[in-house]
Parts: sequence; C-alpha cells; structure tokens
Amino acid sequence: MEAQRVTHTIEPVFDARSRVLVLGTMPSPASRAAGFYYGHPQNRFWRVMERLFGLPDRALSENGPRTAFLLEHGIALWDVLASCSIAGASDASIADPVPNDLARILDTAPIERVFTTGGTAARLCRRFDGELLAQRGIELCALPSTSPANARMRLDDLVEAYRPVAEAVRSAHAARPDAAMGGRTGSGASGAAGKAAADGLTGDGVSEAAGKAAKSELRRIVLACREAIPARERAERSLELCHRLERELDTLPVRPTISVYAAMGPEVDLAAFVDAAYRRGARVAFPCMERCPDTAGGRRQRMVMRLVAEADLRTGSVAFVERPVASSSPDPERFPLVAPGEIDLALIPLVAFDAAGRRLGYGGGNYDRYLLLLRPDCRIAGVAFAEQRVGSVPVEAHDRTLPRIVVC
Repeated sequence: MEAQRVTHTIEPVFDARSRVLVLGTMPSPASRAAGFYYGHPQNRFWRVMERLFGLPDRALSENGPRTAFLLEHGIALWDVLASCSIAGASDASIADPVPNDLARILDTAPIERVFTTGGTAARLCRRFDGELLAQRGIELCALPSTSPANARMRLDDLVEAYRPVAEAVRSAHAARPDAAMGGRTGSGASGAAGKAAADGLTGDGVSEAAGKAAKSELRRIVLACREAIPARERAERSLELCHRLERELDTLPVRPTISVYAAMGPEVDLAAFVDAAYRRGARVAFPCMERCPDTAGGRRQRMVMRLVAEADLRTGSVAFVERPVASSSPDPERFPLVAPGEIDLALIPLVAFDAAGRRLGYGGGNYDRYLLLLRPDCRIAGVAFAEQRVGSVPVEAHDRTLPRIVVC
C-alpha cells in the first residue's frame, strides 16, 4: 500500500476532571471513518476498558457511551501525532511525523500519568513530549498495542497489561473522593495473576500455591509484552539506558566492582554500559550458576558472581556469560569469585515490577537470595523496559523489593 499524508481530525477527549491521558499514534483509516479513536471493529481497546472497569460486553460499542465513560473516569484520549505520512494503518511505515501539542490538554487537566498504546506511540511520545512530561513531573508508561496486528496477545493478556490504567484511575479517585468515578475498578480481571494484581495481595495475604500461580500467569503476560517490542526499538532504548547508567560511574569509587548480566533474548541489553565500565577501569562481574548439593534448601544451583576480563568477554566463549542459566565450573583463577561485600553497583534483571519496587523474576529466587548478601551501601537497581511495569506484583515471604528501577 502506498503511503499518503494524513492529518489528525478527531478532537481529543478531555475535561478539567481528567487525570490520566492515553495516547495512540495516529487514527487508523477505520477510526477516521468512524470519527473516533480505536474504531476498527477488531481493535480490542474498548473491550479491554469494559473488562477493566466491570462493564457489560459491548457497553462501549458506540462513540457516545465511549466519550461519557472516558470523562466519567477521568481518562483523556488523544494521539501523539497531528500529521504524518503513513501506509494504511501501519505504524512501521510512518514518516515525517508532526506532533500534537500536548499542552492543550496538560494546561487544562491535572494529568498525573500518560500511557501510550503500542511501541511506536511510546517512541514518538518520548521523542516529542518526553522533555515536557519530565518538566511537569508526569510519568510515561508504555503499553502494548490493542490492534488486531498484535495477534500474539490475547484479550486476557491485554487486560492484564492495561491494568496500570485502572490502577491510576483508582488512585486518582482515592485522592479525590468527590470525583464521579463510576464502575468497579478491576472486576473484569481473569486468572490468578489478575486477581492478585487487582487485590494487591502480598505476603500472607495469598496462599503459597495461589502466589505461585499468580506469578506464573503474570510472568507469561509481561514476557509477551516485552517480546512485542520491535528488536530495533529494544536496541535503541537499551542504548539510551546504558548512557544514563554510564554517568553513574563517575560517582562510584575508583576501580569499582560492578555486577551486571548478559541479556537473554529481549531483556534490556547492558553491552554499551559494560563497555563504558571497562574503559573506566571497573571490575565487571557476571552471574555464574554453580551446582550445589540437593540438601541446600532443595536447590541444585546457586548463583555467585565472577569477574570477567574484557579480553575474555570479547571472545564470546565464556560459558557462564553465553549460557547464563546453565550450571558452570569455570577456572577460578581466570574468573575469580567476587564476594558480595565487594560489589559497589548491582544491576538486576527482571520480568516485571511495580511502583513499590516489587520485582518478579524468572522463578528461581537466585537474586532474592543474593540481594541479602550485598553491603547496605551497595547501589542496587533493577533494569527494565517500561512495558514491564504492572499495577502490583504478587509477592511471597522470600521476595525482596528493589530500592530503584531504571526504566527505558
């Protein structure tokens, strides 16, 4: 399909009660024909809203009820772009984008959080509006696309991924008890992960079996969200995060010891930061899984940190770096063991996180155990894409929260 120049003609939906702003990229041909947002009959945005807010099926099938719902719940709706060249509804084909002026909404409504629907909307919002949002202290959260093109995500997956929208609405409502926020937040959730996230069940508030089931379901959903980020965008955002972390090296002791990780699949890639750390003389350690007796709490592996010299890393043949989850017995002289007390900065991978710093890992509990061994003054930071944030991470007694999470 040939690209054409398209101008945004649908008015934004907002008023002085709006607290949450949801931004798409540009209305699709079906939305332009319908005269409203997410107008393609197979787009699942309105079905997600129905589920999140406990509304009957097809309650939001018409534009009038959609507008009333948004205003009643304090949700503003618009798009990042005012015009662009685009082929059909393909965000990947967008060229020569011109942004909308978000100040039109932000100067009228006390927006507290901005959500973007889809990777392209997130990227363009950060490009055009990132500075404005930062100046006003408004948090930006990226969500997956509800388009039928995002076929890898089921409706239930999208409901879970969009739960932060409902949480933000509920939070705004709690802060303003006079506001009219009808509906039952989160009653449309399904599955153990949805229930645990919606109810905020933690620790003794959920049985061990229920907690594990909730984690498993949430893990599946968030990993699908992360997988949906295009590879090129993941690389660009990883590089931007590495540049931010690089500035932190100047605040560490001379020749600091830093623990990092080797990215598995679509994780945030720290390669550029590792390069910078080596250039500045840092000692860089990677996790190494070692066999341990079955009697050690029923575990067959334990995680330790081992130093890796830059020359060794460049060979691409360090077994515990190339295969992070496999047990390894490296040469202790070539790859010296690092005591937890030596580490000055620890960067932690994760599957999901929430605003309280609760972390969902891959299920082995290795980092939860290792965090307990670090010095009190060790700088600890989780590393994640914005799409990995959820409303609430269900936790068990052994889970550890993170003091800081660096997001890209």
